[in-house]
Amino acid sequence: MAKPNDTLVEVNEQKRSGFIAFFAESFRELRRVRWPKRRDVVVYTTASLLVCAILGLLIWGFDIGVARLMSVIGVD
Repeated sequence: MAKPNDTLVEVNEQKRSGFIAFFAESFRELRRVRWPKRRDVVVYTTASLLVCAILGLLIWGFDIGVARLMSVIGVD
């Protein structure tokens, strides 16, 4: 009876060490990442916001156009 409990304890210890090893390796990997420069982040963020604004205006214009077309046709 004692042997199954011993293996369960060993498995739990292996999982714990794997869990800790995973986070240790993750932090090591984060140190090797080439982080973007501040200017790059500003440029990419500005480009993203402009694209979102342009697409929002296009969708808004399409919605207004369809709404007017529906009112001309008589479908409310």
